[in-house]
Amino acid sequence: MVDIGGRRIHLWTAGTGSPTVVIVPGLGEPGLNWSALLPELAAESSVVLYDRAGLGWSDPSPWAGSALSAARDLRRALDGAGIAPPYVLVGHSAGGYIVRLFAAEQPDAVAAVVLVDSSHPEQVQRLPRSRVSMALSILRSRLTPLALRRLAFDTGWSEQARREADARRLPSEFVSTRIAFDLSDRQRRTALREMAAAVTISPVQVRRRAASLWAIPLTVVSSSRDDPLCTDATAIAERRRFYSVWHPLQVDLLRLSSNAVHVVAERAGHQVHRHRPDLVVGLIVDHIRRVQAKARMTS
Repeated sequence: MVDIGGRRIHLWTAGTGSPTVVIVPGLGEPGLNWSALLPELAAESSVVLYDRAGLGWSDPSPWAGSALSAARDLRRALDGAGIAPPYVLVGHSAGGYIVRLFAAEQPDAVAAVVLVDSSHPEQVQRLPRSRVSMALSILRSRLTPLALRRLAFDTGWSEQARREADARRLPSEFVSTRIAFDLSDRQRRTALREMAAAVTISPVQVRRRAASLWAIPLTVVSSSRDDPLCTDATAIAERRRFYSVWHPLQVDLLRLSSNAVHVVAERAGHQVHRHRPDLVVGLIVDHIRRVQAKARMTS
């Protein structure tokens, strides 16, 4: 828990050595959701899972929601914890906005960037239904009393909270913690604010402040056309319509850096780190070893 000026940010740290891998999860997700990847990554170097303000164990903030405030909180938390660069930044989904903004403000501290099915600032315009989908999700969440969800879970009437936690493929010892987060009003409020920012202010911040990663090594990891969770004909057809727009947006992210590669994770939906953890770990480890080899050459 790192005090960044009257409130605390939680950084889950593991491993030793340099560079430090900093993982920024997707929309409304705490660092806990990436805990299954920690052991393999920590065997290679230092790793940090970042809980944004109001998520996981981090204190809430009146500025929570926007990608820029999350990027600046992360910088202050790393400095406050004495976690020095270089960093290999990993951003999933909307977390991609945050690592881009972090890198734009501190390019010399960033050794590499991995974007995992990252959000694109033009997706709201290119995927018009995404704005409607977000609005409906916010409405459904606000209309579902948390007290009823907690009661249904505590009395065994509903297993929805457990099914949702299990779907995240966490180590078994963390499932109950994830359920507690899901049934937390603080977590829900923050997730709703992040959803609202994702279709309003955050894309604008990224366009204006993080248009380039220059020559920072970049790996863009994107999902495949066929999501293993889409099993019926309607879901498959909808996924393929979505992918016809999403894939070009992923390819467009390559222009951010003059040193970029694109990897499509076969048999993986948007949660690439759940469906293909082996691939995601391997790509991150590759960057770790490149940075370490470069450090040895210059020492």
